[in-house]
Amino acid sequence: MRLAFIPSLAIIAAAASAPSFAQQPSNPQSPMVTPTRAPWYGGISVGEGKLDNACVTGLACDDKDTAYRAFAGTHFNRYLGLELGLANLGEFSRGGGETEALAADITATAGFPIGASSSVFAKLGAAYTETKVSGLALPNGKERDWSPRWGVGGQLGLSPNWALRLDWDRYQNVSFAGGREEDIDTLMLGAQYTFR
Repeated sequence: MRLAFIPSLAIIAAAASAPSFAQQPSNPQSPMVTPTRAPWYGGISVGEGKLDNACVTGLACDDKDTAYRAFAGTHFNRYLGLELGLANLGEFSRGGGETEALAADITATAGFPIGASSSVFAKLGAAYTETKVSGLALPNGKERDWSPRWGVGGQLGLSPNWALRLDWDRYQNVSFAGGREEDIDTLMLGAQYTFR
């Protein structure tokens, strides 16, 4: 009886320990996977917009103006994310009139985190732009079209929720009346809030 009892105890002990082995993951979790839903963030940036090749010879020209952008986004993991934005790229004086540019954009972001809430990143995507031109020496009218946009930036965490953010962006081949295409560059400083 005693010899039969000892193997029985061994079988019971092995069965009891089986769930604990089953709970151990076979592979460690990849750093590319976010274990829970990534928080959303939003913010507002203000800076300068510059219209490239804006001036018409012999006429007054101001190819720079104040630019604004509101943005919101999220991250799929520590490195990749998605961002949406609405921007007033500026109102520029040229050709004896005014040129205005607005944009709604969507970009994929790829970044490298630095500490808990700071990072550097790059952006690549597309913008739906609307331009209005009035003046004596340029084709007048309104134009809407899609254009590529890309940029780089960085953010400095001030707290778990708040961060300062610096962005440089290029809206490339933006369409204007008369079939013209020109680039608009922006450099903006803003505040970002993360909803944790």
